[in-house]
Amino acid sequence: MKSKAAKLAIVATLSLGLGISILSDPITYDGSGVIVAQASKKNKVLRYKKLAKKAVHVSKGNMYSNAKLNKVTHKAKNYKHTTFYRTKQAKVVKANKKTAVYNYIKSSNGKTKGWIWHGYVKSGKAPKASKAVATSAKASSNSSVSSSNKISKSKLKSIANAVDGKPKALNNWLITAGKKGSGSLTNSKGYLKVAKGTKLYSLGSGAVAGTLSNGHRMMGQSQHPSKYLEVMPGTYSNDTDFKNNSNHWVAYYISGNGLNGHGTAASPHKGFKYLSGMDQGLLGEFNGIWMDMNAQADSTLYNWNQKTLLINKKAAETKFF
Repeated sequence: MKSKAAKLAIVATLSLGLGISILSDPITYDGSGVIVAQASKKNKVLRYKKLAKKAVHVSKGNMYSNAKLNKVTHKAKNYKHTTFYRTKQAKVVKANKKTAVYNYIKSSNGKTKGWIWHGYVKSGKAPKASKAVATSAKASSNSSVSSSNKISKSKLKSIANAVDGKPKALNNWLITAGKKGSGSLTNSKGYLKVAKGTKLYSLGSGAVAGTLSNGHRMMGQSQHPSKYLEVMPGTYSNDTDFKNNSNHWVAYYISGNGLNGHGTAASPHKGFKYLSGMDQGLLGEFNGIWMDMNAQADSTLYNWNQKTLLINKKAAETKFF
């Protein structure tokens, strides 16, 4: 009778000969060399160490929910202007048998936190965001463009500040329509674009906003133009029969006090799901103005087929967004 080792050798040989991989998952690495696909099962924490609280900042890499690195919760590139505080570290044995040190960092308001490779953590407070600047074509003296579609420096500053903690001004601006301008709503790829002669404003952390040719505002994440949102003006009842006949994403602000009157989660709507249930990879593509404050994901509903988001306005104005 053949030994167990001999049988395993035969199986391995047959597998290689037939071109069959004996690995159940593909192996992928993050910037620090961690095997991401197998991290949840094979990464082990050797030890934790408490550190003196220190201000730090990050600009790249992933932030994980725990030191075993089994779930990415934030992309550091979205928090370049956020100051974090490092309080502890963990030494991790990775799936490839190598070791790495991860730091635990948390923002001052405690809403953004996680474990990130120490090599991505830089000492000192985060650099301040420069004044919001236009990222698209320069404004022209197009007579068809109303001044209400252009953002004054003071208004732009207040809106940019909303990304870092003052959401009311931002959300009120988004649901207030501007004047109609010229040009089409979308470009050749079907992505939303601002009206001719106006600007697509960068508000920091990848968030952008502007005014469409129909006067509606738009918002989104600069790296994911396919997920730019047309904001439908005004506030709607959750009883509305929401329809989207376009090929791009739209967003409606809905009224009410949310689920069970608490305001932290939107009341259910037939055909829609809570944003918290969306695949994390896809959810990151929507991360923009209204989610840079670590929104309560249940404050928004989505219908993927209709390309529609329903945002609880009360939650948006009370810093759940």
